[in-house]
Amino acid sequence: MMWDDIAILARYLLMLSFNNCLDVARHLPYLFHAVTFLVCSGSLSMRASTHGLVINIIHSLCTCTTPSFSEETQRVLRLSLDEFSLPKFYLLFGISKVKSAAVTAFRSSYRNFNERWYGQERSFSGATNSDRERLSLTSLEVITDALLEIMEACMRDIPDCDWLQNWTALAKSFAFCYNPALQPRALIVFGCISKSITDQDIKQLLRILVKALESFNDIVLLEALVVCLTRLQPLLRP
Repeated sequence: MMWDDIAILARYLLMLSFNNCLDVARHLPYLFHAVTFLVCSGSLSMRASTHGLVINIIHSLCTCTTPSFSEETQRVLRLSLDEFSLPKFYLLFGISKVKSAAVTAFRSSYRNFNERWYGQERSFSGATNSDRERLSLTSLEVITDALLEIMEACMRDIPDCDWLQNWTALAKSFAFCYNPALQPRALIVFGCISKSITDQDIKQLLRILVKALESFNDIVLLEALVVCLTRLQPLLRP
């Protein structure tokens, strides 16, 4: 039931993202945080909606007047808009088999009586075996790096901008909290976007790694920890 609620709220986000009704400049860290947790999840419509949300966020940044971005930042945003529309990113978002993400995101959810009665309908939140695509952690790395590039480009034109600090805090809070569904994603994001790291944070990550190795029943978590530590290693003090 919780996933159904998440899917409905994700659709609301997509609807509100048109014409910058989400006030992207104020909520960008939270939107990117939500995207990294939703990407390649749920049904085909759900995955296309997440992709559409990212496209609309970038478009809002391109067209907003407050804050005002430089020509160089506008160029980066336009390039990012084109990049996220490439087949490569369709694959990363789990929508490689669709011709138009926009059409798929708003596909009719009509269900006839027989489908409802026999439970054969494809809900907005659930994914059938035929259209399910699993998110690889490498794909999440690529998506996170692309979102980070967008954020950093915009931050250069905003004095004392705390977007990245807020996004990092959100990712860190989930990375250090046990959750089989979200913790691996949060670890990847935390490793990708962190600009500094403390010894205490590394110790905490190593403790999580030790516990994961002791149980050895969550390979995805182990992989995420290794990737996270690898990305953070250059930030360690000599």
